[in-house]
Amino acid sequence: MALKCIVIDDEPLAVQVLVNFIKKTPDLQLLRSFLNPLEALAFMKEEKPDLIFLDIQMPELSGIEFMQLANGATDIIIVSAYDEYAVDSFDQEAVDYLLKPVAFDRFARAVLRVINRKTATAATPAPAKQEYIFVRTDKRIVRLDIKDILFVEALRNYVAIQTLKHKILTLQNLRSFEELLAPHGFIRVHKSYLAAPDKIDSIERQRIFIGAHNIPIGDAYMKPFMEAIHLLK
Repeated sequence: MALKCIVIDDEPLAVQVLVNFIKKTPDLQLLRSFLNPLEALAFMKEEKPDLIFLDIQMPELSGIEFMQLANGATDIIIVSAYDEYAVDSFDQEAVDYLLKPVAFDRFARAVLRVINRKTATAATPAPAKQEYIFVRTDKRIVRLDIKDILFVEALRNYVAIQTLKHKILTLQNLRSFEELLAPHGFIRVHKSYLAAPDKIDSIERQRIFIGAHNIPIGDAYMKPFMEAIHLLK
């Protein structure tokens, strides 16, 4: 299947060169080209390209700034007349860096690099999620099944883990639990709370009810929380 791609460059002639190259490449499908990177960012909210050909020096938004905003959402090949941005681009995990004027054979090698990356990623099986964690308590290290955890609460000097049966106190910090539990669907709902959406019984007036427990939803977390549980479009 062809990779869906977009081109972003404020120079129309540079865009046309890349569009012509893409049309000659069976492994690529052009979705759109953009002279304005801000329009491209808006487009990416609706469409998910597999690959972006991106200029560096643009008046509205630099290529580096674009990559920071895209935050790794897709593979990016930089196409620039300047070589001094290469290090910064690779720091932002660009797949390749093409210098203008770009020869077609160099363009094709960059595309092949993207295809090989995606093929290798697809061939690598995802690691199985760990279904338990170990927590250090006062004098013991306790194993907890993740499916039994209802929520995690940051207290002044401790973190409390509320499970189906009991509460565990530990000196570990809330951020470490967020990293451990996010792959299992846990959501930050407040600066002091992580909650498991599949354990929620109801939500009322910025409070979550889980069995006999209720926890607050912070103002800053309300919208992302609602989006995460698919309550907002």
